[in-house]
Amino acid sequence: MPLLPMSRVILKNFFSRPATRLYPFVVRPAFAESRGRIAIDYPQCIHCGACARRCPANAILVGKEPKSWRIDAFACVTCGLCVKVCPKKCLRMDNERPKSADFADKDSRVESHVTPPAPEAGGPNGA
Repeated sequence: MPLLPMSRVILKNFFSRPATRLYPFVVRPAFAESRGRIAIDYPQCIHCGACARRCPANAILVGKEPKSWRIDAFACVTCGLCVKVCPKKCLRMDNERPKSADFADKDSRVESHVTPPAPEAGGPNGA
């Protein structure tokens, strides 16, 4: 390769902006239609279990007693089928991707919601 065209490329790259972003400091906004993670409006959930039955990766667990809802982000394949079958439409796809997590860090990869049991009727002395 002759020296003249190579020096032109070197000078062009030297005086232009970098081609990549400085990722931890400059984060690109998510695309409008991208699928990032499953989010739930938990108070609206009726714990029917339709989302857990439809999940192809078995990432969602729904309990009726005690009322609970749980998703494992590492198992979820973000297909969106659970969002489509939810009768109360309390599930949605957020386009923001979750922060990276270590495989051993279970708190950051599993999202859990549990409804506390209702107090028994009659008070503490059973009256």
